[in-house]
Amino acid sequence: MPRACLSASIAGVLDVTITVAGEAGQGIRLAGETLTRLFARDGYHLFAWPDVMSRIRGGHNLTRIRVADEPVSSVAAQTNLLLALDDHSVEAHVAEMVPDGVILAEGEGEPEGRDRAQLVRVPFTKLAEARGGAKLYASAVALGAMTALVGQPRKALDALLKATFARKGREVVKANLNCAKVGFDAVDEKFRRQCPCRVPARGGRPKLLLNGSEAVGFGALCAGVRVFAGYPMSPATGVMEYLAARQAEFGLVMEQAEDEIAAVNIALGASWAGARAMTATSGGGFALMVEGLGLAGMAELPLVIVVAQRSGPATGFPTRHEQAELLYALNAAQDEFPRFVFTPGTVEEAAYATARAFELAERFQVPAIVLTDQQLADSFTTVDEFDRTRLRVRAVVETTLTPPSPSRGRELKGGGVRLPAGRRYELTASGVSPRVRPGEPGRVVRSMGSEHDEDGHSTENAANRVRMQNKRLRKTAGMAEVFGVVEAWPDEPVRTLVACFGSTRGPVREAVAALREQGREVGMLFLPEPWPFPFVEFETRLAGCRRLVTVEQNSTGQLGRLIARATRRRPDAEILRYDGRPWRAAELVERIGEAAG
Repeated sequence: MPRACLSASIAGVLDVTITVAGEAGQGIRLAGETLTRLFARDGYHLFAWPDVMSRIRGGHNLTRIRVADEPVSSVAAQTNLLLALDDHSVEAHVAEMVPDGVILAEGEGEPEGRDRAQLVRVPFTKLAEARGGAKLYASAVALGAMTALVGQPRKALDALLKATFARKGREVVKANLNCAKVGFDAVDEKFRRQCPCRVPARGGRPKLLLNGSEAVGFGALCAGVRVFAGYPMSPATGVMEYLAARQAEFGLVMEQAEDEIAAVNIALGASWAGARAMTATSGGGFALMVEGLGLAGMAELPLVIVVAQRSGPATGFPTRHEQAELLYALNAAQDEFPRFVFTPGTVEEAAYATARAFELAERFQVPAIVLTDQQLADSFTTVDEFDRTRLRVRAVVETTLTPPSPSRGRELKGGGVRLPAGRRYELTASGVSPRVRPGEPGRVVRSMGSEHDEDGHSTENAANRVRMQNKRLRKTAGMAEVFGVVEAWPDEPVRTLVACFGSTRGPVREAVAALREQGREVGMLFLPEPWPFPFVEFETRLAGCRRLVTVEQNSTGQLGRLIARATRRRPDAEILRYDGRPWRAAELVERIGEAAG
């Protein structure tokens, strides 16, 4: 295989990028997901990122699929194989093709050179109308052609098409299979063996494939979520869709509310009743939920809120990537109260963080925010296996009458067990008070958004206000003891540390690895749990570091500002991007190299 088809950092290892591009409405996303699943079933590692415009028809959409022998966690800078369903896609992406790359495009004619790439035309639409009876099957023809081009067997594609379209009826399945076959044959006969960037069948163990939104939903199910309330908003809608598809199987109560204000209050009501509850939204929806977030802080109710960041403000880029709500998540709502903020960087971490958010929110009776972003939420990646010890499935409904367990905070149970005389908002050394579910025999449960005394009665007594506020803030010490993971790679002192959060971890990790291969003394410092801030661990990692560089996807360096506020050390350099597109490792190799000096 030519070197052009290999990773720039790991010679000899297959690392191929396939870009599927065309107009919205041409089946770009489905075609991209089908190819992604084809390679995952064959045992390859991959990372697939959809780049779509906020429209139903027209425009320019694409999916980048990076397929490799070893784990990958970001998109590549160049394309090996381009599947172009319109002429605009050819012109838009020809400059990013690697030498000897192949463009598979709509049309007729003999193969020809196009800049550094080889252009091969197949009449997708014409063949779709002839074999499927409609031009909408052009994407199936294109899928068959690309499958042949990369050297995958047609039977593997057929199996995926049957599973994808089974619910649409036998005729639809048949049409897709016929069109995929004619596309496969068109390329197999005249070009397949000439393709230098093949991803041949390997018969490997199929890998689990999911995106960040699905991982969040999976983590919630493992944690025993009982109620989800939300309102659709990109890029958080995938969480709702994943859970809705499984509500009957898991006994989950789903509610698509009329707006985000209703959604957060439904979730709060469920939490007050004793159920593990969550909601998911993006920045604009989170703004509407802020008053509910404050209610969770005052009433001391556990609540998990997933905020999937996108470009803003206001509507902004609804389908684009950004990380501009870190400080907002840390400080949103009226007045001050403790909270957890998670910023997972991978699909696995998204699942673990969500499960952990439920446990810690309930243990300390505080809200927990899981901050994702468009790249993490929408990108598909492969997972070999989840660590089950970090996804312990917890019972949703406890039927046994037992004393309270540490995992449930200081919740008090009724029935056959005598209830202690503790008050709902009892002043305690830890700040965590007894929690009683409504309906317990002989108990009246009071919760409110107004300031209250230990029994939950509203009061405007000044001294009581100070006592209760101090009580709530005392939770922070205990929260900090169990929170604040910092991932350092490599685990050794280095001259330059590159700090990041969220899905920026992937390209930063790959860029740091490439720089270290060049002999540069650099390392990555990733913060998946930025609040409460991990003061001790972070400052320990900074010891001996001469230069601190931050890589972020916002315009003001929010992570750098947080670090400066927490440690009084300002970054020596900030690498920022805010054009709605994610970083690529190749871009960061140059930028980090310059910043490291």
